[in-house]
Amino acid sequence: MRGKNQAASAMDSSPHLDESQLRNLKARYEAQNNSSVASQIQALVDCVNTLKIQVGILGERGAGVSTLVQALLDKPRPVTDPWAYFRWPRQAMKQPVAHAHPTYPNLTLYELPGFEVSEEPAAYLKRLGDLSKFSCFVLVIGGAGLRDAHLQVLKAIKRKGKGFFLVRTKVDLDLHTAERRRRSRYNPTEQLGLIRKDLADTLSKNGMDPKKVFLVSGVVKERYEFAYFEDSLEKEVLNLKRTHDGNLEDVEAVSQRTIKMLYKICQSGSLSDVPAVIHSALENPTQIQLNVAVIGEAGSGKSALVNALRGVGCGERGAAPTGVTETTRKAMAYLLPVVPNLYLWDLPGVGLTEEDLSHLDLSRYDFFLLLASERYKHTHSCLARAITSAGKQVFFVRSKIDVDVEARPGSHPVPKEVVQEKVRKSCEEALKKDGVDCPKVFLVSCLKSDAYDLPLLQEALRNSAPDLKRKALRRAVPTVLSRLVRRKARVLMRDVWGKALNNCLYFVENSQPAVAGNLISTIAVFCIHFGLDEASLQRTAQASSKTSWLLQAAIQSPFAKPLNTAYVLSLITKPPSLTSWVWSYVPYLGRGAKVEPEISFESTYGMLQRVVVELSEDAERVLLMAIME
Repeated sequence: MRGKNQAASAMDSSPHLDESQLRNLKARYEAQNNSSVASQIQALVDCVNTLKIQVGILGERGAGVSTLVQALLDKPRPVTDPWAYFRWPRQAMKQPVAHAHPTYPNLTLYELPGFEVSEEPAAYLKRLGDLSKFSCFVLVIGGAGLRDAHLQVLKAIKRKGKGFFLVRTKVDLDLHTAERRRRSRYNPTEQLGLIRKDLADTLSKNGMDPKKVFLVSGVVKERYEFAYFEDSLEKEVLNLKRTHDGNLEDVEAVSQRTIKMLYKICQSGSLSDVPAVIHSALENPTQIQLNVAVIGEAGSGKSALVNALRGVGCGERGAAPTGVTETTRKAMAYLLPVVPNLYLWDLPGVGLTEEDLSHLDLSRYDFFLLLASERYKHTHSCLARAITSAGKQVFFVRSKIDVDVEARPGSHPVPKEVVQEKVRKSCEEALKKDGVDCPKVFLVSCLKSDAYDLPLLQEALRNSAPDLKRKALRRAVPTVLSRLVRRKARVLMRDVWGKALNNCLYFVENSQPAVAGNLISTIAVFCIHFGLDEASLQRTAQASSKTSWLLQAAIQSPFAKPLNTAYVLSLITKPPSLTSWVWSYVPYLGRGAKVEPEISFESTYGMLQRVVVELSEDAERVLLMAIME
């Protein structure tokens, strides 16, 4: 028994045993002539070695290989010097650098030496040496497109029968440049699509899979396709099958305070606490950010309207620049003082062509002030239809109304009330034709802020803000929940390897049912973290308008339901080896005992990974049902 107690002591003192500790434990058993236990530990060591995976990450020098590796290791480099993004690496890497993955101990990321611009692909491949030890490769490219050197490397990888991922880094810099150049015609989704198309087309022409392209920023990993790339890489090398919808968008509607609370829950608490935090933000939407776009033709008075709504005179400090020509060259945000966290976005003037309108990206804004300084035109019609098609609301603002009212020549001047009513009715009818239900029209003069409808517009924004903020948060909820559940899953996944290893070591001195019982307890703890146990579902139901049985119906994984020992054992055992079966029939040595199936570390590890993935998907379904109306 003393030898067996050593295994328990090793588990207690080091919950994440590594290979060297296992070998030391095996040596102690051998010293006590306990060859049976020693052979079990050796089998465990052999299995651990067979599960080791190596991924090679390479690219041209300066493409951002090191930054991407650090992001994959969950160690993003702080951007203390913005110019560092543009600088050439100071020193070339001579040898591959191995990095153990923080979540998957059996996965090693190799940062391979980069190749020079002038270097021949054949010489570079020779310098890399044997590529066969790597399970797959990640080729990183920077601002330029796929050059011949990249293609030669990819073809060499393909000849080796290895998979690859093509990661285009620094897309944030591309978008920044495009925004400066294209101004009102800038559309980030369209720009990313062009980058992807160029890379995918080149891959297709060269007989390679165009779906292996991912657009990322190693500095800002929360944006673009980094999460999608990370999940795809894990699916390729670890066989983790997740459902993923691609990009995880920005969540500007959620306050930083709320995000910190939610992230804290992901780190140590149960996801069943999330609905209460979200509902609290919905009940008191003060901290929710609301982005209101002021949009219209160039010269229609957008900047002047922003200043008038904020009570800031033109030319004063903090005022939006105005002039007789177009002065707004890029979207700028201005805080509206009377409504906390409401930002008025002064957008560049929209062109008159259908092509100009097609480039607009309306998804970045929660509400719109559609501005016209003259009659309702085709441009305004296109904008109104685009806004309603995007599921957003709009106020129509007719600026410079003082010019129409006060400049009426003739011997029989028309009363200004009649003129205003005629303009208002004309705009309302046009908006209704373009699909705007119950249109709200405001006739304003930015030069006479107390006259006409400017005070009414300010009041309408103030009164509409709470409901608009709630809608903005609800639109962001699916993205918020995806991020939260993914973060919680990664926290739990870090323990999976160690728990699988410890349970197999536990089998050295315990029966199979005892090991299965241990695993059932581990799965129950995972269910609590994901908010899928009965008590958590009750708590989630109390924070929402849903019943616990309705939430329970959204759960699909069998691991979130009562488990029995036989089912768990069927997932983690493998048939006994032929040697064990033969020795069981040898008198005295084999003891004639019945040979039971052996507990497999590979199967145990795979099952626990599957548990985390399936429970995370159930958790996201339950939270969406609890929070969304």
